[in-house]
Amino acid sequence: MSLLTEALDRIETWFVRNQPKFALGLQPGLTRAEINEIVKDFQFQLPQELYEFYEWHNGCNSYGDLIPDYDKFFSLQYALTNYESWLSWERWNPHWFPILDGNGDFRYAIVVGEETAPIWHIDPECGIEEIRWDSLTDLFNAAAECYETGTYYIDEEGYIQEDEQRVIEIQRKYNYRGTEQVISNQPLDPYPPTVASQINLSEPDALEQLTQALNADPLNSDGRIQQVMAANTLENLANLGLFEEVGAQPLVTALQNMIHDGAGHALAAKKLGELGDKRAIETLLQALNDNSSEVRVNAIDALAKLGDLRVVDRIIQCLQDSDFFVRVAAARALAQFKDIKAIEPLIEALKIENQSTACSAIATALGHFADARAIEPLIEILHSQGRNLRDSFSFQHVKVCLIEALSKIEDDRTTNALLEVLAPGEDDLQRNRHNWQQSQQTIRIAVETLLKRQHPNLITILTDLLQNAERHMRYDTLFALEKIPDAMVVDLLILGLSDEDANFRLSAISYLGERQDVKSIEPLIGTLKDMNAEVRMEAVQALEKINDERVVDALIQKLNDEESNVRACAVLALGNFRNSKAIEPLNRCLQDENSIVRKMAQEALNKFV
Repeated sequence: MSLLTEALDRIETWFVRNQPKFALGLQPGLTRAEINEIVKDFQFQLPQELYEFYEWHNGCNSYGDLIPDYDKFFSLQYALTNYESWLSWERWNPHWFPILDGNGDFRYAIVVGEETAPIWHIDPECGIEEIRWDSLTDLFNAAAECYETGTYYIDEEGYIQEDEQRVIEIQRKYNYRGTEQVISNQPLDPYPPTVASQINLSEPDALEQLTQALNADPLNSDGRIQQVMAANTLENLANLGLFEEVGAQPLVTALQNMIHDGAGHALAAKKLGELGDKRAIETLLQALNDNSSEVRVNAIDALAKLGDLRVVDRIIQCLQDSDFFVRVAAARALAQFKDIKAIEPLIEALKIENQSTACSAIATALGHFADARAIEPLIEILHSQGRNLRDSFSFQHVKVCLIEALSKIEDDRTTNALLEVLAPGEDDLQRNRHNWQQSQQTIRIAVETLLKRQHPNLITILTDLLQNAERHMRYDTLFALEKIPDAMVVDLLILGLSDEDANFRLSAISYLGERQDVKSIEPLIGTLKDMNAEVRMEAVQALEKINDERVVDALIQKLNDEESNVRACAVLALGNFRNSKAIEPLNRCLQDENSIVRKMAQEALNKFV
């Protein structure tokens, strides 16, 4: 075994133990004959190291990093395709062959036509081209040691992270040649030192310093920074309950002056709400007349935070503002106040609104009131299909808000509107294909609401949708059901196991696995005989989540599956069950032809000790 093959084997072992799902995505290696057939028309000789690399594994189809920051391990076939596409870049060296990719931005490329494979780091956008390693052997020996020593480690969210200082030390051992990242223990300060950032609140003139900073000239860049820092200082004071120590009234006055003087007035309006001092209300009401829409929006938000019902009438007037951002802020604020006097003005505003974002905000606000007076106007907008909107292409987002608002008002009219969501016309279907997320949302809201209302025909309707609707509607219905906890959904998901579309079956299996309902065991066991290997893999993983004796027997049978990844999944699952009847079958897997299966079998058996 060469040093390169040994290092790759060590990395594979680490993934089997620590990230088995990534290991399952490693594709079987190629024979030399297969590699030669794939590259027979390639103009250069591949380095011998690259032969070893692709004999190990031919790429990976799982999400994750083979080494940190390089989350795409290309198959040889895809690497060739990628190579052809990069030849059009004038700075691309034809001797470079891309094997790893980091989020589409950075690539490791090797120099072809050599015994060893020098590794280059290529950043086309930044124009970086530098040699990093003299060989693949050096690169993967360094990576193997980083994994085995915990220098590369898995964080709480399951992502691979690194101890940067220790990485540098290990890379040096293996002749790393790239530019080293400078490691600093000093946190980055987003703002340069200013008067405001240096204010000591214990000083007797701290208030005066803060006031000066708040009133700094915003046309001066340092003045703007001072304002921001001072305002943030005030926010911290509020959070700590220290206002009284420095005097709340002068601070509010300083912010008010910023509005009157036009200095940082949008920021001031925002901060006045955060301070929670109702003495600022009058100033904020005056700010509603400001020429700047940003100031008006911040003033509305600030007034909403202060929560004084005396301002509701004035905010209602803002529903007629010329700027739709202001109208949006007004609708959201009125929903927060929940004053019923706002219902009729909101309805009138809905009837004339021609901008989708504002229309959505008004509909959402009406939903908060759950008042029957809003039903017909909401349905009218829904049936209009966005014809009254200047940006009708955004109607699907509006539709979500309309349906959600209607779902909060229990009435026969809203029930019928929700049923229409589950029986879309041709125009709706066309829109759904381009806006599938919104389509799923509306279906989910409709189904959840109709379940609560115990609609007698709902199960029949959903069954028909899952079995007979056109493809996109079937998918949208299935994905909508995923988020609904009701027990009856299990029976509907089971229907999806017999769908002719393999991807549809995959999704149904995955959702059943998450629910861990014992009634799905036998149907899931049935899918272990599916013609599609990915479906069988998904079924194994779903059954693993259900602790039942029947599952163990079914998984033991899959140790003989023709597909190595299915066998590996079964091995992994049986190791986690730790049922003694699996020991002998797992021992036989130690002789499996696939290295991943063998290693997983050993790890599984170790759990019985």
